[in-house]
Amino acid sequence: MAQAASGDIIYVKHRGYQHFGIYAGDGRVIHYYKESNPLVSEGIIMETSLSEFMSGSDTLYVLNGDSNHKNLLDWLLKRLFGENMPTFSPRETVERARSKIGQKGYSLVNNNCEHFALWCKTGIAMSSQVEEVLALFLPGIEKELAPSETAKEKHLPPKAADATES
Repeated sequence: MAQAASGDIIYVKHRGYQHFGIYAGDGRVIHYYKESNPLVSEGIIMETSLSEFMSGSDTLYVLNGDSNHKNLLDWLLKRLFGENMPTFSPRETVERARSKIGQKGYSLVNNNCEHFALWCKTGIAMSSQVEEVLALFLPGIEKELAPSETAKEKHLPPKAADATES
C-alpha cells in the first residue's frame, strides 16, 4: 500500500469511479463521506479513518508525496489546467480541507470528491473523471471545461510565496 503524508491527495478505486480525499495524518482522511450509494446519495465533508475512507478497497493511491507520486500530480494538473499549477503546502492543504468539514452540497458533476481534493491542493475545483465522461458524450467539451483566468481568480489559487512548485 502506498504511504501518504499529511496534505497529500489520495484516492481509492471502486467499480466505475475513484474516491478522492486529503490525507490529514495519523490515519485520518478528509473527504466527501456518503453512507449509501456514492453515485446518488448526498455527501458531507467529514474527517474519517483511513480504513473508512478506503471502504473495502485494498489499494491506496497517492497523487503527491515522493517524487514518483508527485509526477502523477503534475500529470493530472497539467491535464486539467494545461499548465504548471502552484500548490498549497501540506499544512495549508489540510487547513483548507478542515475548513470545509460539515459542508454539504455534493454534486456528481459540479462538486464531487475530486473537485474537493483538487480545490484543497490548488484552489481550483475540477474533476478529471467528469471531464472524461463529458468528453465521451460532448466532443470538444475540454475547451469549455478549461478554467478561465476569471475562474482561477475566483477560486483564489495559492500565492506564489505561499505555494510550492508542482
